[in-house]
Amino acid sequence: MLSFFSPVAYVTYVFRHIVLLLIVSALTACGGGDGDSYGGGDPAQVTYTYQVPATLNDGWEVGHLDDHSIDTDLITSMMNGIVGFQYTGIDSISIARNNTLVLNQVFRTQLDEFDSWTNNTRLDMHILHSTSKSFTSALVGIAIDQGFISDTDAFFYELFAYASYDNWDTRKANMTLDDALTMRFGILWDEWSEPYGAADNSLTVLTANNDDYAKALLDLPIDADPGTNFVYNTAGSVAIGQALENSVGVPMADFAAVHLFAPLQIVDVRWGETPTGLPNGGSGLFLSTRDMAKFGQLFINSGVWNGEQVISADWITRSVQPYTTLTWTDTSGYGYQWWIDRFFVNGQQVDSYSTRGYGGQYIFCVPSLQLVVTFTGSNYGNDGAGQSFEMMQQYILPAML
Repeated sequence: MLSFFSPVAYVTYVFRHIVLLLIVSALTACGGGDGDSYGGGDPAQVTYTYQVPATLNDGWEVGHLDDHSIDTDLITSMMNGIVGFQYTGIDSISIARNNTLVLNQVFRTQLDEFDSWTNNTRLDMHILHSTSKSFTSALVGIAIDQGFISDTDAFFYELFAYASYDNWDTRKANMTLDDALTMRFGILWDEWSEPYGAADNSLTVLTANNDDYAKALLDLPIDADPGTNFVYNTAGSVAIGQALENSVGVPMADFAAVHLFAPLQIVDVRWGETPTGLPNGGSGLFLSTRDMAKFGQLFINSGVWNGEQVISADWITRSVQPYTTLTWTDTSGYGYQWWIDRFFVNGQQVDSYSTRGYGGQYIFCVPSLQLVVTFTGSNYGNDGAGQSFEMMQQYILPAML
């Protein structure tokens, strides 16, 4: 079985720079290529040249930035910042506007250790880490739409068939699926105070000492009433995946393939698994960047992809409203495994919502601008993952307004 969290072999900036500067330049030449891959050139002269994304018959209509009221100069400046190392650890970026893919660029030049989770060999296929959580939530919505789960007020522990639980507390019986989706379990948990992999990190302790992550989570003590305190919990998202699989009666990966990925015309999907063979719905999904953008477009379009209602509009609305209010920079709340964002551009507040994954895996959805932006990255163990917010603030949003 593939491990949940293995020791991370971090890619240093220096090594990344060396690799990028050794490959043949494709961006300084006029024409050629399909706009979906990157090559570096002379380190003193490397520049970005825009190309329309490739037409792949994958459901995306492709188009030029200029045709969708986008400031091409601002986008080019941002991309020059990436190829010129102002921004580092950016593996890919896609932009869709008005249901049209207008930019898709892959910068990654080598695989990393996470690719071994699924034996991935494609540079454009990337581990999504915690962005996986939003897909797991969407699958729950589909299961509710189809009647496999009554609704989010279903008692969470009743979605499992374990004979007994450690540290039983009557409050566990009252925990709902809504509490789980909004990360208000009330379970004693802390995966943020210490780095992933540290001996005192709750996720590290759970995955190092258990095979069944859902059961191990449900066995933990309660330290707050469910539905009250927001505490980020990756194992909780894995448990939601187990509850989903129990409810639909087929393997989670099969349910996802039929009811989410096939309608989105996504043909290459990979899941890292827990030791019990459950897809890691907390951090194990692999997709390409342009396929990530389809998921964002699905939400922008109220659950519709190319004319097909994949998820109910009601579920989309419920997923991206804040159940917990947060006063962090760029963050105003948390929904059903989605972050609620806010940006300020030229004195104007721009509301959005996003998925967020360790290392820089993002899907930003901005309904008012009919905009979806996706990033993948390799900024593990450093502050570089925040660069995507900076690029949204300084380049992408201003280019649309």
